[in-house]
Amino acid sequence: DPKKFSPPKTPWGEPDLQGTYSNRTITPFERPANVDGREFFTKEEVAGLESRAQQSGGDEGRTKGSRQDVERAYNDFWWDRGTKVVVTRRTSLIVDPPDGRIPAPAPGAAERARAQAAARQGRGPADRAQDLSLGTRCVHSGTPNIRAGYQSYFDITQGPGVVALRTEMIHDARIFPIGGGPHISSAIRQYHGESRAFWDGDTLVVDTINFSNAGFRGSTDKLHLTEKFRRVPEDTLEYSLTIDDPTVWSRPWTLMIPLKKTGEKMFEFACLEGNYGLRAILSGA
Repeated sequence: DPKKFSPPKTPWGEPDLQGTYSNRTITPFERPANVDGREFFTKEEVAGLESRAQQSGGDEGRTKGSRQDVERAYNDFWWDRGTKVVVTRRTSLIVDPPDGRIPAPAPGAAERARAQAAARQGRGPADRAQDLSLGTRCVHSGTPNIRAGYQSYFDITQGPGVVALRTEMIHDARIFPIGGGPHISSAIRQYHGESRAFWDGDTLVVDTINFSNAGFRGSTDKLHLTEKFRRVPEDTLEYSLTIDDPTVWSRPWTLMIPLKKTGEKMFEFACLEGNYGLRAILSGA
């Protein structure tokens, strides 16, 4: 029973969140149309989804020696998409709005996107190195980083008064000072924003603003993240995040993602090793 669960403590008395976790799941990000607006899958639907995921991620269904067999063997070996839906059987990771869908765009968001597209007319996708995304350039992979199935490990380390969250993708690191006072000036902005954290009982609450370029679904420097981490049974972190950017979405929205402890080590993600793309672009320029 999660309500009766007492999380382990650090030597200094805070809930111990430390470890390496994965967010792999086959639960849809948004609620699919074919569930007729239902909040939860039936047990029969779950069994079918998990069976198909198991087959598609393995060798079943391949014609041995075929081109498909070779392509899948080459391109699938680094994927770890998961084979299970979340334990609650929810039909979407989005829990708010109640329809399980990303909210409608904010007024002016569509016009801004069209203006940005028009400004790029006549230019190639990589006329200069800066035209490529921050992810392609291995600067950072977006905040929050919630992609599942590819480099989807997270590592949490704690010390007195501080928590560090590392993501496998592009080895990003975010530092959360505990009870660190008010946010700094909005004139100082960072890719990952600027975080302040506090404990609400056994839940770590992280408030992040002052983004320069979060790289999250078209968000702007107005992005405001509220993240919550709570240990629950079976070596799981209950991770919820509320995303608010009034220039992009018409209302805030919330995801709930279980992070499962892996018992494995998170290795370095060497993003630019053997990648000649940027060098070729600059040479061509």
